[in-house]
Amino acid sequence: MHSAELAKVDLNLLVVLHTLLETRSVTRTAERLGSSQPAVSRSLAKLRHLFGDRLMVKGASGMMPTLRAEAMIEPLANLLGNVETFLLKPKFDPSVTDRVFRIATTDYGALAVLPNIAARLAREAPNAAIEVVSFTRDVFRTLAEGQIDCLLYSDNPVPGSFRTRELFRESFVSMVRHGHPLLDRIRGGKDVLPLKIFTAWPHILVSVFGGKGGPIDTALAERGLQRHVAMQVPYFATAAVITAASDLLVTMPSRAAHQLAPRLGLMILKAPPLVKPWGYRLLWHERSHGDPGAVWLRRLVIEGVRPARGPG
Repeated sequence: MHSAELAKVDLNLLVVLHTLLETRSVTRTAERLGSSQPAVSRSLAKLRHLFGDRLMVKGASGMMPTLRAEAMIEPLANLLGNVETFLLKPKFDPSVTDRVFRIATTDYGALAVLPNIAARLAREAPNAAIEVVSFTRDVFRTLAEGQIDCLLYSDNPVPGSFRTRELFRESFVSMVRHGHPLLDRIRGGKDVLPLKIFTAWPHILVSVFGGKGGPIDTALAERGLQRHVAMQVPYFATAAVITAASDLLVTMPSRAAHQLAPRLGLMILKAPPLVKPWGYRLLWHERSHGDPGAVWLRRLVIEGVRPARGPG
C-alpha cells in the first residue's frame, strides 16, 4: 500500500475491527466503544471494502472471523499497541533511568552547582550520570543542535533564542592562604581590601578564554588603574590551588570561592566593590523544553542551588 493510499485509512476502523474480533458481536462492540450498532455495522462494511474480505460472518454462536480476519488478530493487536505507545506522552522515571545528561559550563559553573546536586543525583537517579562539557565558543550552537541538555552561563547577552532561568546572584571575593602577610593589614579579612593594596599585590588572573583581563580589569581601567597580574590560568580550581601554595592573591565569584576555601585552607576576603553583582543562569533550547528527563534535570539544578530555608 502506497503512502497516498495509507493516508485514506481511518485508524478508527482498525479499532472497530479489533473490538469485533474480541467480542464477536456488533452489539457488544458498540457498547464497548460507546457507539451505536448502525455505526459499527457501517464501519464493518467499510472494513470489508478495504480488505476485500467478509472479515466477520454469522456462525452458530454469533459472529465468527474469516480465515483472513483470524490471521489479523495478533498483528492488529500489536499494531494498535504500538500506536498507543507512540501517542502517549513520554514518561521519565529517574529511579531507573541510565541516561547521561550533558551540561556545558566552565569550571566555575561546575564548582558552583555540581557539589549541590551530586548527593541528590545519586539518591534519585542512581544509574544516571552527568557529563560536563567544556564551555567552548561554539557552545550555543551545540545547545541549539541538541548535543547538550543545558548550559550554565552568566547574564551576559547570548546569541540565538533560548529559554532561561536565573539561578542566583553572584559577586566577587578575594582569597589568600592562611598566614598571608595581607591578613595583618586588614584585620584578619574582616575589612574590605583597600584598592591601593588590591592593585599593588600580585594576582592570579582566571581567564576562561585566554583574554588579558576580565570584568575587574575593565572596572579598574575605567578608574585609570590596573592590577599586577603575576600569573594567568583558565581554571578557578587551579588558581585556588596555586594561591594556597603561594603569596599570590586570587579574586573569583563567591560560590566557587566558598567551595574551594575550606578544602584548601584559604581565607576569603572582601574584594573592592568594583563590579556590581550579576546573575547566573540556566539556559536550554525550546526543543528540549517539554522532554521529561530534561525537565527533571533542570529542576534538580534549580532546587540544588536554592538557598536553604531557616526554621519556620
